[in-house]
Amino acid sequence: MKLGTHLLAMATAVAAFGGEGAKEPVPTWPWPGSTPPDIREALMKKRFSRRPTEQELKKIEELCPDKPPAAPAKPRRVLCYGRLWTHLANAFTEETVKLLGKKTGAFEAVAGDDPRLLLPESLKTFDALFLNGLHDPQPFLPLNWKTLPPDELAAAKKLDAAVKQSILDFVMQDGKGIAGIEGSIAALGDWKEFGEMMGAFYNGHYRAKHVYKIVEPTHPVAAALGVKELELEDQSYLPGPPYSRKKVRVLISLDLAKTPDPSTVPKQEWLKGHVKRQTDSTGREVDYAISWVRQHGKGRVFYCSLGVDWRTYLNPAFLRYLLAGIQFAIGDLPADATPSEK
Repeated sequence: MKLGTHLLAMATAVAAFGGEGAKEPVPTWPWPGSTPPDIREALMKKRFSRRPTEQELKKIEELCPDKPPAAPAKPRRVLCYGRLWTHLANAFTEETVKLLGKKTGAFEAVAGDDPRLLLPESLKTFDALFLNGLHDPQPFLPLNWKTLPPDELAAAKKLDAAVKQSILDFVMQDGKGIAGIEGSIAALGDWKEFGEMMGAFYNGHYRAKHVYKIVEPTHPVAAALGVKELELEDQSYLPGPPYSRKKVRVLISLDLAKTPDPSTVPKQEWLKGHVKRQTDSTGREVDYAISWVRQHGKGRVFYCSLGVDWRTYLNPAFLRYLLAGIQFAIGDLPADATPSEK
């Protein structure tokens, strides 16, 4: 980074945190590229995203399983992609994925937020792509993309399109895997193919102490939980169109016998709108899917909406489940991905 550009980026970032005056400026840096450490830390502070302490890291490592549910067929690599500052627990997610792979020997995790990591020459060196929260509507574009000069905007959008095609090819044609956690389905809402691949787009959420039931306790991925239900203080992300149980195999859902029905939660408690009671194709009321697997082309998809609250990463059942989901995406943990409904 050139000194002048670096100073401008720093001044912009600092102004975004405590500067007085009008509208906050958007931090910028040479694009494409990783978020510079100084800007990343400043943005994390502003958005109340924090890193785990050394004590918390040791506790997470201690709670991680000693071995994976399936032996890796060969040395595996997972790309953990996401900007740490876009949501509360993204740094916890990144460190947890690294620890799960390292402690169990299931895979090597490489983390970053440079979109060039997602281009074919880089992506082909990985066995699965793990989407860390994302949350940003346009996670492959620079933050200031709306104010870029026409030529720079065209270049950024060209890269964005190349990244998206690369991800689709990685899963559908190359038969690799993609895994997403919490707000990953809240991103890229204008990319139809992404919602179809992941199985849903974000349809609102609310925060409370939730009880989750294990829909298929004997399914190889769900079996890793080792429990019949989960009780967590977390956020439940609810799936919206194109979500359908005819397209995904649901493994975890809200237990409506022990958790308030989201359709009855006061509208002001929702970040986005208010969901209607979900029904199946016959009009029968159903519970709310929290995690699922699916086949997409030749590849595999795993999604779990949990992990917004950092305390979730201190739950050993969740850690086992996350590992199993990643191994399913990689292809080392064979499991039925036939949709829940015909």
